[in-house]
Amino acid sequence: MQLAGDVCVVTGASSGIGRQTAADLAGKAARVCLVARRRELLDELLTELGGRDEGHSLFACDVSDRSQVRGLADHVGATYGRCDVLVNNAGYSDSGTFEGPTDIDRIERVMAVNFYGTVYCTGELLPLIEKSAPSSIVNVSSMAGRLGLAGSAPYSASKFAVCGFSEALHLDLFGRGVCVSLIEPGLIPTEGFQHAGLQNHPVMRHALGSVEDVSAAIIDAIHNRKTERVVPRWYHLLQLPRVVLPPLHWWAVSKLNEGRARRDGRKDESTGEDTT
Repeated sequence: MQLAGDVCVVTGASSGIGRQTAADLAGKAARVCLVARRRELLDELLTELGGRDEGHSLFACDVSDRSQVRGLADHVGATYGRCDVLVNNAGYSDSGTFEGPTDIDRIERVMAVNFYGTVYCTGELLPLIEKSAPSSIVNVSSMAGRLGLAGSAPYSASKFAVCGFSEALHLDLFGRGVCVSLIEPGLIPTEGFQHAGLQNHPVMRHALGSVEDVSAAIIDAIHNRKTERVVPRWYHLLQLPRVVLPPLHWWAVSKLNEGRARRDGRKDESTGEDTT
């Protein structure tokens, strides 16, 4: 699938993976519709990409609000009349252990953006996507959608949902010329996930990927109609113990969580925060 002249809608385009992907798609002569909540950042990026004279546009939108997503679909239809590629990248995390009723709202907020935002954008744009076939839907999930860790219940729940939705949707749509690709980044420093401690760690910094890596994986999935890409690629191996030797998987996860708890404890002591 070639990208020159194609219409590509990228959500979460104001920063991080979405911003890099939008820039890389524009660099391949695609016409990009930039989508995010922060209009001022979209304006800056639109100018950098050459503006509307190059066929690009923007639409300020909260993907967790279905009425706003309907407005996005109207904008894409009126501006381009087609949608060759949809990259569902918008998302955020709200970490912390699940302690009871007060945490239900937290999970609902994360699910609203990460999962239902993906569903809303896919559903509202699907008529244009099918009309433009062969076309692509690329859903950016996470390794947290395959491997749950303590303190990440809201985020993992949303990303597990994205994985299941994407795999089933691919089977539903592939016969109609629409390829649904699932991108599963590992540890990627972005505005929302800075991983400052890991970036400075002498060993763990080598486990980090980059937004450039993820963007390249997204474009590879579009070009070659791949159903799944893990970034970095070797993160695939992290899933093997769970399948082949579950006791080893749970032992390793428990040790990892103990290490995280110790690091968090040291951080709390150094900042004087009350952990009681």
